[in-house]
Amino acid sequence: MTSEVAEFPLPADVTDDERATAKREIGKYAEILGEEPRVIRFAGRKIGQTGPVWHLQYTRVYALEKGYLVAAHDLHEGIKVAFADKPERLSEAFDNELVREFIDDEMRYRKIIGNEPEAAGSRPEPK
Repeated sequence: MTSEVAEFPLPADVTDDERATAKREIGKYAEILGEEPRVIRFAGRKIGQTGPVWHLQYTRVYALEKGYLVAAHDLHEGIKVAFADKPERLSEAFDNELVREFIDDEMRYRKIIGNEPEAAGSRPEPK
């Protein structure tokens, strides 16, 4: 198990239901290490985040021992958590195209996806 501790921040106006949802959903994929009124701590490593997009106040992206997790605060639906075994598939959990694009862009920026070396011979020869 990873020895790193990741934190998912909860909004200032978090409800008991949202806190329980965050803990339960994150706990499906990662070992919960602790919690406070405004944070859930778990085994993992934060690799990125996005700001407000669509009706998501914020998202956080994490690497876990056996995959990748995104946790978000949706202003309409509360806390949303998604897991994928491969980072390229993480954004597929969201229906909104703009949200998927933001997550994929963050993953590219952090060099988690899209940084595969080019295959030999795939570049055109210089002139």
